[in-house]
Amino acid sequence: MKKKIVAMMLVSVMALSMLAGCGEKQSADTGKTKTEDSADEVKVVDGYQMVSPEDAVEKAGELHVLDVREWDKYVEGRVVNSEWCPIFPLEDESLVEKMTTYAEENLKDGKEIYIICNSGARGAQKATKVLKDAGIDEKLIFTVEGGAKALAKVDKALTTNRVDEAIDWQYVKGADVLKETDAQIVDVRDDDTYAKGHLKGSKQVALKEIESADAQTAAFELAETLDNTKPVYFLCYSGNKCAKTAISVFKDAGFPVEKLFIIENGAKDADISAAFVK
Repeated sequence: MKKKIVAMMLVSVMALSMLAGCGEKQSADTGKTKTEDSADEVKVVDGYQMVSPEDAVEKAGELHVLDVREWDKYVEGRVVNSEWCPIFPLEDESLVEKMTTYAEENLKDGKEIYIICNSGARGAQKATKVLKDAGIDEKLIFTVEGGAKALAKVDKALTTNRVDEAIDWQYVKGADVLKETDAQIVDVRDDDTYAKGHLKGSKQVALKEIESADAQTAAFELAETLDNTKPVYFLCYSGNKCAKTAISVFKDAGFPVEKLFIIENGAKDADISAAFVK
């Protein structure tokens, strides 16, 4: 009789153990968690969910890859389709308000957020707090392990090429732009070409070297002088790479992409070239 009771107790203990293992599992020695909703393991370090640099590169465009580094580091090499919203310098508390606004306007769509900082530590931790305070579910917030330093070791993970962004590029005919009064027109051709002929009243920033960090910085600085509530029309050589690069930079500067347009065929457009002045 005693043997039967002991056997029944052992069966009960095993059944309870199996039930306890359902749902969320955590390994004490690996610090990894696994949920019913995902077969992927996520490393948890000091309470922060970590993902690999390779995963961030692969998922960019499907979810939010948020780069929180300073502009001068970000512009030197970024993940394609990443979003820029700096939290550095960490002592600049005005950036907290800007990130909060950015989160409320762009990140509350239920998608996961992968944070890239310099090394995957202090910047990502502060950004995580800001996002949580902004009402983002902490289960959706992840840190790219090792940050930009780790990404730099992954082949082609960081780039200055912006023409392959997952942006809905919008085109407009030159004749329609010329009908507008006080249109914000940005000519992204080189200095000499611009001097030979350009649209009256247009602004100019040379983006012929589309992968140049200095050229992209100059475009960013120009963007800060324009009105981001009004449309901007970009004129380049033929309406392709230079204009796309400018749109990506202006997006980083806070312009809604729906207000950014490429003049179709660029300077090759007959209406545009006929309106050039020197």
